[in-house]
Amino acid sequence: MLATILDFPYPTIALLTGHSLGGACLFALAHDYRIMNSSRGFFHLPAIDLGLSFPGVGILPRLKLGPKVARKLLLEAHRWTSKEAFEDGVVDAVFEPEEMMGKAVVFGERWGDKAKGGVYGVLRDELWGEAGRALRSVSWVHRQPTALGKAKL
Repeated sequence: MLATILDFPYPTIALLTGHSLGGACLFALAHDYRIMNSSRGFFHLPAIDLGLSFPGVGILPRLKLGPKVARKLLLEAHRWTSKEAFEDGVVDAVFEPEEMMGKAVVFGERWGDKAKGGVYGVLRDELWGEAGRALRSVSWVHRQPTALGKAKL
C-alpha cells in the first residue's frame, strides 16, 4: 500500500483525526501532505519498544523527515503531540477537528492542479523514488518470483 501511494500521479493528503500509531505513521508519511487534529491524538511509532521491524521501515522517515527527526521516530519512539509534530515537520498543518476536512479540501484544491501537467508522479519519484523502490522490493504485489514452486496442485 505504501508503494502504491507513492506511485499516485497526483498529490495526496493524510488527515490524521486521532492517534497515528505504528503502521499508521508510515501510511501518513507516504502521503505528500499531512494534517493533524489539534485537540487529540499522538503520532507515535513504538516499533523499537515492541521489538518490531521490517525491511524498509526507516526509509520514509529518513527521506521525508530528515535524520534527526527520523531518529526520534524510529530509535527513540518519540510520541508527538500535534504541536510538536508541526514544529518538527512531521505534519504540514494542525487544525481543530471541525476545521480539518475543510482545510484538507483547501490543500487538495491548492495542489491538485499540479497533477494536470502529467509530471507530478515523475517529479515525486525524483524526491521519494528511493522509498518507492525499497518498499516495492518488500511488497508481495510488486515482488518478482525468485523460484518456481515444485508442488503440483
